[in-house]
Amino acid sequence: MLELLWLLLPVAAASGWWVARREYTGRRRRTTVRNAEYFKGLNYLIEDKPDQAIEVFTRMAGVDRNTAEIHLALGNLFRRRGEVDRAIHVHANLITRSSLTAEQRRRAMLELGEDYLRAGLFDRAEELFRELVEQPDHTQVALARLIHIFQQEKDWRQAITHCDRLKEIGGESKQRETAHFCCELAEEAAAGGQDEEARSWLREALTRDPDCARANLLLGRLAMRAGDYRAAIVAFQAVERQDRGYFPEVIKPLSSCYDALGQLDQWGAYLREVQQRDHGGRITDALVDWLLRQEGEEAAFRFLERELQEYPTLLGLRRLVEIQLGRGMGAGYADLHVLHCVSAQMLNSAARYRCANCGFIVKSLPWCCPSCQQWNTIKPMPDLVMKTSG
Repeated sequence: MLELLWLLLPVAAASGWWVARREYTGRRRRTTVRNAEYFKGLNYLIEDKPDQAIEVFTRMAGVDRNTAEIHLALGNLFRRRGEVDRAIHVHANLITRSSLTAEQRRRAMLELGEDYLRAGLFDRAEELFRELVEQPDHTQVALARLIHIFQQEKDWRQAITHCDRLKEIGGESKQRETAHFCCELAEEAAAGGQDEEARSWLREALTRDPDCARANLLLGRLAMRAGDYRAAIVAFQAVERQDRGYFPEVIKPLSSCYDALGQLDQWGAYLREVQQRDHGGRITDALVDWLLRQEGEEAAFRFLERELQEYPTLLGLRRLVEIQLGRGMGAGYADLHVLHCVSAQMLNSAARYRCANCGFIVKSLPWCCPSCQQWNTIKPMPDLVMKTSG
């Protein structure tokens, strides 16, 4: 019996070697096939052929259990194509798999959060990103996504808190954005009649970003509402120093403040000072209004003639034609009337504001660009047609 056992041992060893060899060969063959398919899918991605890539990765996902990376790529492709429901299905199923490593699961959560964002499911996205905030490898990305969600939900306090945390962790300054969040809170307070709270938020905005012209614009409006025209003038004039591009927004209220104080001479002197730095049409138009009130039609006409020779603007041209028409039914009256109608129509139909970052144009002033989502980039469009060479 023992002799028979010793004879069977080599046979068993050989059989084990043969089975192991066969399994290894099969695994290697499957690995080779999987790698070939994987690179084939990558090539489709490089060639911008998402449909073919999805077909390859879907086929691979059913071949092997250990396909987390393929599932991640597949879900991203679905989201890229706008098939958010399918992307959510892929990434949500991936998270439930017990075979994932901790890092793979966190990546799947991140991608699922991106899917929810794309779908507008902010509450679900927020839940995932809040969990990822506590993971060092994903903290900054999760904070950035949470800030985006809070902006969409107009939860400005949460947005400020998370911007401050992002700065502490990564050193990324969000002073411009948080200053605008403070301004948003100030506008909410002012709308509710809580002017002192609004002023407090605006002071906070200027602490965060001393160049926040919006804060001084709002402080000026609050001062006007309280009848404090001198304080309003100080705030409105600060806008021109902070960002000259927004000065057209304060011309009308500034004029009202000087008028209320009976200081139209000071208003004219201030306008001439600003005009030395900016010959835009709205400043020219404001000076014409002042001249018409203080010095008469002839002075306004002569000023416009000189100004338009060097700094022609459509707004200035319209005012010149209006003064000419007001002088009576002289020669060329019909032509001047047509010119006035054309210029007025062009001004009324033109977009007044443009984003300096993406070029988006609108007729009213949103402080956050609806297109590129950047703050403080939409400004009044300059109406200087050209500056003649000296």
